[in-house]
Amino acid sequence: MAWSQKIYLNDKTLVLTTSKEAYVLEHPDTEGFTCYTGATDDHFNLAIQQLELSSIEGVIIEDANEQAIKQQLSAAYLPVDAAGGVAYNESGEILMIFRRGKWDLPKGKRDEDENMEECALREVKEETGLKHLELADKICDTFHIYSQYGEQILKRTAWYKMSGTSKDKLKPQKEENILEARWVKEQDLGPLVDKTYEAVKEVLTLAGLKW
Repeated sequence: MAWSQKIYLNDKTLVLTTSKEAYVLEHPDTEGFTCYTGATDDHFNLAIQQLELSSIEGVIIEDANEQAIKQQLSAAYLPVDAAGGVAYNESGEILMIFRRGKWDLPKGKRDEDENMEECALREVKEETGLKHLELADKICDTFHIYSQYGEQILKRTAWYKMSGTSKDKLKPQKEENILEARWVKEQDLGPLVDKTYEAVKEVLTLAGLKW
């Protein structure tokens, strides 16, 4: 079975896989992606350069050796862990936040002394003001690459379903540039999803939501 990992750079997609053919067959929307064969420094650098061009939808790096891809990724990027959640209230509404001109899901970086589940609960509570929150099933992991203080970062975010209550007063965390926190009915997600990130769309889809 072919191995693959999707990584976001801004809203563009970098796909790492042991079989381009198998990946494209399963995800036909990636058929037009630029492809490089071999998990090398040059190909990773070229992929990033291509993804920074507005005309490029995405890039695939294919290498039959899964370990070689992971080693190259590990050598090129500093790993950072984060976690967040898709929180539902008693009416089945979903909690969304508005930050930096985009609708988003609450999330944040993991502290050294906590696991991913603890991080997810803490971050959602801090960013939205929820006090009563229970963890449910894990949804997925998403991956992002970005630069910070001259360092190349690979951030893994673990996403979980959560249950909360609308009885808690929502208080968006201003220190994190969150301007609004809002409970949204599933059928009303459409306009918000139009103003969100591709990774958030992926998380909402994998959570079983439709809009």
